Amino acid sequence: MDVLQFRWRRQLYSNTPDFIIPQFYERYDRFQPVETAGAAFDTDRRRVFIGAAVGGFYCLDAGTGKTVWRRDFDDPIGSTPVYDSARSRVYVGADDGFLHAFHSRSGRRIWTVDTGAELRRNIWMVADTLFAVNADNTVVAVDPQGGEIVWRYRRSPVEGFSSVSYADLNLVDGTIYAGFSDGILAAIDAGTGQEKWTADLAAEVVASAGGEDVLLVDVDATPVVAGNRVIAATLTGGVQAVDAASGSLLWTRPDLDMVTGLAFVNGEVQAVRAGDRGLVSLSVETGETLLESRFGLGLKFDPVVYDDLLLIPDTEAGLYMVSAGTGRVLNLLDVNGGFFARPTIHAGYLLIMGNWTTLFSFAIN
Repeated sequence: MDVLQFRWRRQLYSNTPDFIIPQFYERYDRFQPVETAGAAFDTDRRRVFIGAAVGGFYCLDAGTGKTVWRRDFDDPIGSTPVYDSARSRVYVGADDGFLHAFHSRSGRRIWTVDTGAELRRNIWMVADTLFAVNADNTVVAVDPQGGEIVWRYRRSPVEGFSSVSYADLNLVDGTIYAGFSDGILAAIDAGTGQEKWTADLAAEVVASAGGEDVLLVDVDATPVVAGNRVIAATLTGGVQAVDAASGSLLWTRPDLDMVTGLAFVNGEVQAVRAGDRGLVSLSVETGETLLESRFGLGLKFDPVVYDDLLLIPDTEAGLYMVSAGTGRVLNLLDVNGGFFARPTIHAGYLLIMGNWTTLFSFAIN
């Protein structure tokens, strides 16, 4: 690829017997570990921290991929950890709902706290507080020193069917913007956990459903903040912009269904859609379409922005590199299995976990 230069790859396996390793099940279409974890970096010591569906939690040498230490887990790790340089700790969540703190140099476990449900998004550290959202529509704030939960914010799960995925948090100027499976977008005070406002992004979908159970009103794309506006999307209700201060509706694009990722680049909203719908660039002010580019095969997730480029993981096709200005696909990293994990970029490295529990490392120019 023009922008990426291959460095190394590592397969992260546990000490499980050979007869139940992922390749055997994949060969008979019985099992494939879905890897959703991203990486955290300690650039001072050139280390990277990452979890896996099979194999536990790793500290690796960023230059070579060799293991520095590893902690085994009974449950998959699909969250993206966060490194705390002030305390020499790293925090990561697992599928059993527990958030863990480890000493970053030795791998010693310092504390563990139960958030109540699967953790598969970023662990955030802002203003000396940890924040995470789990699969049970719950946002938690945790004290990083002792692991005590400072506050919880929870919405009741949606009735009927919902998407297996869920949106990450967006934290801006002391406010958390979070989307939930019931189609609600909420603004939450990061210090207190108090709700500032909510916007029902799925009201029209529910009203027109006529009692149907399968509504898929989930907010799976992470909301983006564009000046005084918050842009969010539900799977069947389209893309909407609300006022960041009040949550009042500014514009809506109900025709843009199956939006699973959002980004804000160069003053424009980039919405990625499942299947071959690809990418739609929207005006922040009006929501009108500025350009459209069709590509892809499977589910896509929130793009990672690098300069004028969008790095978009696709669960079937691989990792797309797309120009934000033109919508043109510049290249595709195809590893014969697609990506459920988002790439992580830091200090000239790009790391992404593939679904064969294989970690790929690139230099990014």
